[in-house]
Amino acid sequence: MIKKTRLISTVTMLVFALSLVLIVFHLYTAAFGSVVTQLQRSFHLLLTGAIGFLLYPLAGKKKNVTWVDFLFFSVALVAFSYIAINYQEIALRKSMVSPLSTLDYIVGAIVILLLLEISRRAVGIVMSLIATVGLLYALLGPYMPGVLAHRGVSIRDLIDYQVWGLDGVYSMPLSISATYIILFVILGTVLEFVKSGDTIMDLGKIAAGKYRGGPAKVACLTSALFGSISGSAAANVYATGSFTIPMMKRIGYKGETAGAIEAVASTGGQIMPPVMGAAAFLMAELIGIPYIEVCKAALMPAILFYIGLIVVLDFEAARLGLSGLMANEIPKFRDIVGKLYLLSPIVSLVIFLLIGFSPYKASFYSILVGMVLAIINSDVKLNKKTLFAIISTSGKRASMIAIACATAGIIIGVITLTGLGLSLSSLIFSLSGGHLVPALLLMMITCIIMGTGTPTTVAYILVATLGVPVMQDLGLPLIASHLFVFYFAVISMITPPVAIAAFAAAEIADEDPIKVGFTSMKIAAILYVIPFIFLFDPTMLLMGSFGQILFRFLAILSGIVFISGGLTRWFIRKLKRYESIIMVAIGTLGLIPLTMINAFTIALLFGTLIIIRIRKKRINVGV
Repeated sequence: MIKKTRLISTVTMLVFALSLVLIVFHLYTAAFGSVVTQLQRSFHLLLTGAIGFLLYPLAGKKKNVTWVDFLFFSVALVAFSYIAINYQEIALRKSMVSPLSTLDYIVGAIVILLLLEISRRAVGIVMSLIATVGLLYALLGPYMPGVLAHRGVSIRDLIDYQVWGLDGVYSMPLSISATYIILFVILGTVLEFVKSGDTIMDLGKIAAGKYRGGPAKVACLTSALFGSISGSAAANVYATGSFTIPMMKRIGYKGETAGAIEAVASTGGQIMPPVMGAAAFLMAELIGIPYIEVCKAALMPAILFYIGLIVVLDFEAARLGLSGLMANEIPKFRDIVGKLYLLSPIVSLVIFLLIGFSPYKASFYSILVGMVLAIINSDVKLNKKTLFAIISTSGKRASMIAIACATAGIIIGVITLTGLGLSLSSLIFSLSGGHLVPALLLMMITCIIMGTGTPTTVAYILVATLGVPVMQDLGLPLIASHLFVFYFAVISMITPPVAIAAFAAAEIADEDPIKVGFTSMKIAAILYVIPFIFLFDPTMLLMGSFGQILFRFLAILSGIVFISGGLTRWFIRKLKRYESIIMVAIGTLGLIPLTMINAFTIALLFGTLIIIRIRKKRINVGV
């Protein structure tokens, strides 16, 4: 027992020490500028990879580490250090041209195998399997069927390309992890410990708690705010769902429905500007446009998604006869005014970004603001224990994302080396017969599969690498194509059979994960449609005159309301089956960009609302 306790203590201290070095290194580079690219990325993976083998034991996440895990840890420390030490050689050499020693090849092979194993432990079997299949595909190219065939790659060339350059393991995904994502992980952890989440939750209760189905709407609002920054739908579920799911169950929601609502709301946070789970910065870099343009394009679809979700929740609550929170459960605004300063890291982040600071600097200064809050907020009690928790938690979260990014680099390396992107394009064109809508449906399925089980930014990197070139071949706009693949990569979080956000919510709700997943799909039905709308309608991306944008916004909003009524079988009253079908049909017309039909849909909705209001007034005055 004493040996086991000592072992756990040793692991805890090692994780803390590595996390401390990780945080200090990245805060330093954020303040004074990155070091040489090869060193920045390799040192990042060295620390996060080593942390990963201590945090995710071979026996399972809830088990203790053993001597086998320490062996993996030691090998990882040596192998990743070898790459970091030789960063100058990597910077100067030409991949697959400059010679490597036998030791270089051996270390490279070990790095790849270590990544496949730690990815299996930390991220999940799906990510590791995709990378493994990709490596086998690279080696077995001549034996592949049809358009998937290629000339093949030797084991030596594969190791060289993947490890000893900036095209595989150490490519763009790891660069994003080692620059932007790590800082947002630290910021998110600081926000959690300074109790910013509690203030967001209180604001959500004040705004929506008293209305029917109040806790569900609270989940929707708080997840939209928190999820944009968290970078992970599952992390958002755990952060807000621990409060909202029990509240929803208490007022009458089934456990699976409560879990699904939280999963959908948390997933939507990933598509909400200004941060979009850190993907906004990456998208701006990949497209080559200002960051603010990405936020502008993503704003209207995100707002419509959350409006649609709130409408669905309201109709469902009305159909089930659910109430809101009790008066004593809703804080008074005057009681939380004094705590609004706890949101200053979020506000400062947005301000810094809008006035032109780089994401690097904006996140760094926002972290400093958060630490000042931790010092002045008496509820935080910033002592050694709290600092230890902030540092260790940041290291753990950064480790999982960095491992996923490095493994994604393997996949991207395979795609680049083998020309798989062109093969996928040919395959989609072949299966769709060259028709646009079938091709887009195939792309949607591909993005959902590729996004399965990965953090938001990693999922986006994968689908952007594979999917955007295909959509460009189809003649679709660049930014709309990026948003299309991004949305469906995010939707994978709530799409069974591997719906990570739904599974996290199911754990809190103590329900069957698959049931929660399918319920999530039903609640988020409109989210599966929105990407197709903005792909063919640039006004949804705020491209056009103010009048055109407003008109289309009202038309789509009307369509969403009618579709929501049809799906929930409630609109003013319970609907019969044929009435639900008519509602969905009318709503669908509102989504199609045709002026006369849109005008009819808007007039029908607002006319109905006016009649309802007149009738209510007559009832109130006894007419």
